[in-house]
Amino acid sequence: MFDQHTQILVVDDSPNIRHIICETLKKMGFKNIDQAPDANTGLSKLVSRNKSSSPIQLVLSDLNMPGPSGLDFLKKIRKMEEFKNLPFILITTESEKAAVIDAAMSGVSAYVVKPFNFETLKNRILEAWKKHYGVDS
Repeated sequence: MFDQHTQILVVDDSPNIRHIICETLKKMGFKNIDQAPDANTGLSKLVSRNKSSSPIQLVLSDLNMPGPSGLDFLKKIRKMEEFKNLPFILITTESEKAAVIDAAMSGVSAYVVKPFNFETLKNRILEAWKKHYGVDS
């Protein structure tokens, strides 16, 4: 599983949802959580941090955002060599099933359906870990 020092980026246009996700991640023991209000800011942070000593190691992004969507964000980073294997969890609503299929075809690591609870988010993070690293811990 990702350790407590994993560098996480949470991308969501809703400050309230970002807060809920970040607080849930903190309850799981994660300590290094950055935030972005949209996909463009998220991409900028991802690229700038990639050249630092603390690159982003896990992204959680809302699907439906103004400007580039979370799906657009996923597709863009999957085309970039340095991020093609970055664990990426998409946060969706039930009504976005077609987009979930598109996300699966685009290389999403896991997805979380809103509303979600602690266990659901924890399980999706574990799912992403297993998909990228093939082990439980």
